[in-house]
Amino acid sequence: MLAPQMKQYFTHLTQERCIRYPQRAERRAAASQEEVRPRPPLGAAPHTAGQPSIASSHLAIALSAAVPLRVLALYERQGPDENDLETAHRVGTLLASKGDRLLFRSEVRGETADLFNRLAQALAVLSFASGGIACFGQHFDAQAILAGFFGKEEAKRHCQHIVGAPHTTQPEEVADNEHVTHHLSSEET
Repeated sequence: MLAPQMKQYFTHLTQERCIRYPQRAERRAAASQEEVRPRPPLGAAPHTAGQPSIASSHLAIALSAAVPLRVLALYERQGPDENDLETAHRVGTLLASKGDRLLFRSEVRGETADLFNRLAQALAVLSFASGGIACFGQHFDAQAILAGFFGKEEAKRHCQHIVGAPHTTQPEEVADNEHVTHHLSSEET
């Protein structure tokens, strides 16, 4: 006897909730009918496969948070060294062979995280180059990043110390000629 009354009560509650929360019921119905999208075919551009652009992806957003923190860590170490540059170079080769595992998640536990961390470190190292580096629709420039932490003057001073004289203020030929001229004048004396 109690069971039919409870069934009637729960039916009434369900109907009442559907009246009160029609959007929730519609969302649930739509979610249950959505199909799971397969990975886009190799070589397909993201926009043709119905996927959002890589610049607005979770990867780009995560890199926008991770790279500045790594730039700060490199600043605390007095900038990148030769080993950092060599490691960054190897990351390019690694991404060429395993980039899909970074974009679409690897089946091997921890591999995607390792690739992400290597990429973020490489971008942080390369951001110390004159003008920075662009990747996934974003621009990473160590001087601009450090200016946010320490101010423009300190960032400029530090980056000039790391890479030498700023390449943007003088052409490369002038810098080479001045070096040769200085070298020749010191030999004559």
